[in-house]
Amino acid sequence: MDTPVMGEARLARAAASAIRTQIPLHGGNEVCFVCTVDDDGTILTARKVAAGDVRSVLALPGVADRGELLLHNHPSGDLTPSDADMEVAYRVHGNGVGFAIVDNDATRVYVVTEVPRGRVIVAVDPDTVDVALGPYGLIAQAMRQVHGARDYEDRPSQRAMAAAVTATFNEGGVALLEAGTGVGKSLGYLVPALRWAAANGERTIVSTNTITLQEQLVAKDLPFLQRALTDQPVRFALLKGWRNYLCLYRLEQAQGAGAALFEDNATEAVAKIAEWAERTTDGSLADLPTAPRPDIWDEVSAEPDLCGRLKCHFYDQCFLFKARKDAAAADVVVVNHHLLLSDVAVRREVQNWDDAAVLPAYKRLVIDEGHHLEDAAASHLGSSITRRALSRLFSRLEKRGKGLLPALATRLGASRDLLSVASLDLVRERLFSSAVTARDRVQLLFELLAAVLEMHGAPVMRLGADFQQHELWRSGIDGTLHELLTEIDALAVGLKVVRDRLESDEKRSEELAPLLNEVRAVIRRLQHAGDALAKALMPPADGPAVVRWMEFQGKPAAPDRNLAVHCVPLDLAPVLREDLFERVDTAVITSATLSTDGGFGFLEQRLGIDEAKRTKRSAVFPSPFDYPRQALLVVPTDLPAPNADAREHFASVARQLRDLMTASDGGLFALFTSHRDVREMADWLRGPGGGTGWPLLVHGEEPRDVLLQRFRDSGRAVLLGTATFWEGVDVPGSALRGLLIAKLPFRVPTEPMVAAQCEAIDARGGNSFAEFQLPHASLRLKQGFGRLIRTGTDAGVVVLSDPRLVTKRYGRALLEALPPARRVIGPWGEVRDEVSRFYRRE
Repeated sequence: MDTPVMGEARLARAAASAIRTQIPLHGGNEVCFVCTVDDDGTILTARKVAAGDVRSVLALPGVADRGELLLHNHPSGDLTPSDADMEVAYRVHGNGVGFAIVDNDATRVYVVTEVPRGRVIVAVDPDTVDVALGPYGLIAQAMRQVHGARDYEDRPSQRAMAAAVTATFNEGGVALLEAGTGVGKSLGYLVPALRWAAANGERTIVSTNTITLQEQLVAKDLPFLQRALTDQPVRFALLKGWRNYLCLYRLEQAQGAGAALFEDNATEAVAKIAEWAERTTDGSLADLPTAPRPDIWDEVSAEPDLCGRLKCHFYDQCFLFKARKDAAAADVVVVNHHLLLSDVAVRREVQNWDDAAVLPAYKRLVIDEGHHLEDAAASHLGSSITRRALSRLFSRLEKRGKGLLPALATRLGASRDLLSVASLDLVRERLFSSAVTARDRVQLLFELLAAVLEMHGAPVMRLGADFQQHELWRSGIDGTLHELLTEIDALAVGLKVVRDRLESDEKRSEELAPLLNEVRAVIRRLQHAGDALAKALMPPADGPAVVRWMEFQGKPAAPDRNLAVHCVPLDLAPVLREDLFERVDTAVITSATLSTDGGFGFLEQRLGIDEAKRTKRSAVFPSPFDYPRQALLVVPTDLPAPNADAREHFASVARQLRDLMTASDGGLFALFTSHRDVREMADWLRGPGGGTGWPLLVHGEEPRDVLLQRFRDSGRAVLLGTATFWEGVDVPGSALRGLLIAKLPFRVPTEPMVAAQCEAIDARGGNSFAEFQLPHASLRLKQGFGRLIRTGTDAGVVVLSDPRLVTKRYGRALLEALPPARRVIGPWGEVRDEVSRFYRRE
């Protein structure tokens, strides 16, 4: 170890040398360092982390680890802490980081706050969590103050879940915790997470799949806990992806570019965004009263590769960095699965697991709606390139004389100096030419791919090793793809030449930097898109196993039907295991539906937890609802299976739905597994004899939120839905009093990811139906059933119109996995009377 130098009471030689080297490189201005210290407080090493005002460290959440020291210089030599210094010192001290000030010569150090010493992880007493959630705790008291005595209900299953979460925080490892409807799982994990933050100063990331749950957490649950837990601070933040936030600098540039940037006159739309920017508190797209056109938001949203960060003159007002600062100081940070996996992707790329990336650094993680994590990983850790997205990128460069390149040409043309004239020639000859050619190649490439899909005769086509033997590959796709990649590279080279030439005039270069940066960002995205296309259409022979497919998107008759090309890793379990679960100290995965066939083996295997080198625990916390009294589960047996006679099965379901509508007087969800069945049922119900006495709401005819609000307001409506209506929908009370599930929700075996997963299981000697299809169907079926009973006073009937629940051996396991409602099984003519009696009783 270096010994302290005379006159440098706190600095070892290596640290002093590093500081003296960096400060002159930045003109003697302020520089921030992260330092290591020994047990005596001597500063051993110093590494530069930011140049500029001390506030810069606030833009770098997680930059220093517990036990390190943040140090920055005062060029004046006066080491008296400023207000900004004190703010930073206060914030970082709570995370176990010290703070100090040094002079430019690295001879004197003033320590504002010492590195906290001797602090060890403090286990959370499970009794304190249990008491907080119990009938005499702070939460019960807060509920009684707000709602009255009747509104608090002791939930033993919630307290049991909280105990398991607390144990996982204290002991580390991974927990799979299924919490049935009504358990109150959000408080079951939020209270332990907040107690942990109070004891140890560590944040927890809470990731959800749906906006609905995000809004519940940040608008209801966490504000309530902030009021209820009066014995500790409760700090929380909602963090969204970059493009969700308005960038004030890009807004200023868009206002200045005016007519040169947009194909039509978008001045009024940009002005409205500017007016809103003066009022909004969070600057996120969701806060806009009316969403702007995508091409307009593209020009004003925050982008990581365009951000000037501390150099931006809007930094103090920046909506994005305000959200990041709030997240850095929060005990609980709420995100969605896609943002979580974006963070994983960035950390994998740079191999940095300790500093901030997309999210602040974290060691404690809760994944709610955890049954969706694998699908979210597939969509985010793979790639999807669409014709429409590529067209939008090229339109940003140039379209009908508008866009970034025309705007750049206009700015260059405004000056007649030789440098501007020469640069303008380069823009016209190289960039315009390559952009036009590349756009033509995109059009041709996707026309050829569409032709392949048309020849295939289906809207989805999996791409196998034989794709490169297709006649259209040899006669056009191969050559067009290579030409496209060449032109995209030419765009990048051409822009570099323009930038290099302009750098000789510092003032001119600075004036044009914003536009040039915008052009560079678009070209980078085009390069990423080109790489993704190449990987999907001609993957390397020695690369990891991937699933590749292309598909039409949108209605078949639409003239501008989109086409997408996808490439996703076949096995996501190793990525999730090695780069997520083994990188954190605590991971809690929870949902109302995690277990299948009485255990968690399926999800453990899909998420890579089965081979994780961590402590694992799992538990099921049953719903507190009285299902035998509140719900009737009916399985008609006198109809054909949907895979045996689809038309007759559909006709039987239609009759059962009409009878159920009559018995319940509406208030029904009818859940299907395809949009086609939804449309056919809607047509039948609207036809003669279908049932016109109840308002009919059809998935796809209006936005989901509008349909749900109309359903709640009506009290007698019948809603036909698929996909998103199977879960994440909460309609408590009498508005929803019946549910019909048309058939078992098996995944479509011809979907590329499903087919590839099943093939892989069968290839290793497994049974893909038992190991993949059945568990997925069980989870989905439980989610669908869970729409009906949402409170202790709800009541209703669930009709499962698939006889395979009775006729197939696997049906018994599927039925046993459902809540213990009273079962009625038999011919529809007989069980229908039981349904009528149930509703008459209610």
